[in-house]
Amino acid sequence: MFCHIRIHINVFLILLLSGATVKPALSQVISPFNNKAVHDTLSSGNYSFIVAGHLHGASFSQSGFPAATLLANIDSINNLNALFFVSLGDLFLELNEENILRYKKSFFDKLKISFFNVVGNHDVRHELYEKHFGKTYYSFSLGKNTFIFLDTEMDDGSITGRQLEFFQNGINLLTGTDSITHFFIFSHRPVWAENNPRYENLFAGNTRTLIGKNNFETDIRPVLETLAKHKNIFWCSGSLAGSPVSFFYDKDPAGITFINTGIRDERKDGILLVRCDNGNVSFNTISLTGQALSPLENYSLDFWKKLSGTEPPPFNYRLVPYYVKLAIAHPYFWYGVFACFFMIAVVYGGVLAGWRKK
Repeated sequence: MFCHIRIHINVFLILLLSGATVKPALSQVISPFNNKAVHDTLSSGNYSFIVAGHLHGASFSQSGFPAATLLANIDSINNLNALFFVSLGDLFLELNEENILRYKKSFFDKLKISFFNVVGNHDVRHELYEKHFGKTYYSFSLGKNTFIFLDTEMDDGSITGRQLEFFQNGINLLTGTDSITHFFIFSHRPVWAENNPRYENLFAGNTRTLIGKNNFETDIRPVLETLAKHKNIFWCSGSLAGSPVSFFYDKDPAGITFINTGIRDERKDGILLVRCDNGNVSFNTISLTGQALSPLENYSLDFWKKLSGTEPPPFNYRLVPYYVKLAIAHPYFWYGVFACFFMIAVVYGGVLAGWRKK
């Protein structure tokens, strides 16, 4: 279940399992990325935080740095006076020691606010990631809001085992309390969309569960629907492969709000500023390129369904060598190669054994 530390008579409740660290005497949650604290400025209940996904930007970038549109706006981001920044996964294009150092110098250390991340498929080298940034699922609470960070790469899009126990027990523990009114759940994959006919074909280019179906509908949604009867739930994801816009918003019939947002190093790039004001939550879309953006709620399910009939952009054949390099460098490629050799060896061995018997 969630770990509880109550500070200043429920004004600053911290729920933390891993990833971020706690210094109880200072009433702070500390970012494992830039060692900056979420300051205890919550007595009024008014604050804001930033949400953005896919911060490495373009999938063909080989610089090892975050998206250029993001780096160009660091001063503007700092001037938003947000309390912290949540990255929705695919923070890195390729996770290695060199790129971690590049991110630290160019981005993490230049942010004036604390920074947190949920892992995406490009971030997954769990041993290296956890060495630098701690565990890949965790939570904390500020004022009346609880923030839950989930790892949708650990079990191919499903929340299982200890992570499922962490999620279910923590939610159940807080369902009946008046001290928490809003739950913000963060994941890289929009696992809530994969098996729901309501969102069919909307995010077809995303990383999806490879074998069978994920367990969102069977194990996660029932918990959320029970919670939604008494609390406000916002599930934010960060994977919008091939989308012509950077935002998706939908409040489903159960009252659960689903948001998806991502940066691709393009003119459409934007981040989301979430404002918490005395129990009310509002959103502000902020362009990273100066392009005019609509309110978040305008990027609705109806808006996206209309987009589904638009012509996709032409394929860029100059990227073929890069895609080949990516495929060869991915472990799944070599799993397939070894599996093929094994099958060939088995078949060849069987044929050879049969021939010898003759």
